[in-house]
Amino acid sequence: MIFGIGTDIIRVDRIAAAVARHGDRFAQRVLGPQEMEKYLRRKAKVEARGLRFLATRFAAKEAFSKAIGLGMRMPMTWRAVQFLNAPSGKPIVVTSGSLTEFMQSHGIAAQVSLTDEAEYAVAFVIVEKI
Repeated sequence: MIFGIGTDIIRVDRIAAAVARHGDRFAQRVLGPQEMEKYLRRKAKVEARGLRFLATRFAAKEAFSKAIGLGMRMPMTWRAVQFLNAPSGKPIVVTSGSLTEFMQSHGIAAQVSLTDEAEYAVAFVIVEKI
């Protein structure tokens, strides 16, 4: 049974402007540790790839916060959820701390779909009762 759904779209240039103003501190505020490593690797190779990665994760966290019905308030924080990849490449949701406890206590799990183009990043999240 579906517990909630969330979607978000963001202009990549909005993320680029935030990085221009705040540097990688912006990314550190939004990304979890494993996401941050991947962001820095992608950014080092091609800056635009790093920005699109950051934009997709920003959109995913916004969509996830809507799907679980909390918005950006405890236990939902930017770094409490990461969007990583299974060996197949499929994006997966990994929570930590009190957000994991929230998910377990409500008996819910999340599925995510991410996409980006030069100008936009989009995320769609379905949270289901397990």
